[in-house]
Amino acid sequence: MKKFIALACAAVLTVASAVTAFAQPSVSVSGVVTAVTTATDKDGKAVNATFGEVPAEYASAVAEVKTEAKLKELLGSDYTSTMQVVDVKNVTVPDGTVFPVTITFKVTGVTASTKVAVLHYNTTTKTWEKVESKAGDGTVTATFTSLSPVAFVVDKATAASTTTTNKGTTTTTNKGTTSSTTASASTTSPKTGETNVMMYAGIVAVAAVAGMAVTRRKRA
Repeated sequence: MKKFIALACAAVLTVASAVTAFAQPSVSVSGVVTAVTTATDKDGKAVNATFGEVPAEYASAVAEVKTEAKLKELLGSDYTSTMQVVDVKNVTVPDGTVFPVTITFKVTGVTASTKVAVLHYNTTTKTWEKVESKAGDGTVTATFTSLSPVAFVVDKATAASTTTTNKGTTTTTNKGTTSSTTASASTTSPKTGETNVMMYAGIVAVAAVAGMAVTRRKRA
């Protein structure tokens, strides 16, 4: 009887844990760069801007810019505790391109009212620099005087939704050049109906265990 009760309790706890897990909302911030929509040089001429993964030699710089301390230093009064680096890409344009270059990126979860910042890693001075940028509906536009690793910062408190980056795909820009190897997969809280189903399942499981216990006692 003791073994039976212990097993029954374990089953109930397992179902209860599942209900709790399903009820938890996503806490990840929105935003990954999925494509380049437009790119123009100093004279307003179209440029083929591409992006990809950051070379391994800049790994330490990327790790640094993702820290709260570094973001505070770089953003100054523009920094808020809800801001986070959501993506870092190595952005390039063809040799001979006349700077400054203005590029518009597609960024998941960003709206025109989202607070954003774009940081560029200067490979000559070995420092991160904040560049002029603005948010649009699903886009971030920034102007660069040189290019290399670029970090995209989004205020998760003003983003449209929460997402995680758990799928690898290849994205092409509007000009047909390969750009990104990372895409996003939306993660949202479960619908009310889904949560209720799990709750009811837990209640049924508890009732079933109680019934089996009573039946076993009668047989005894």
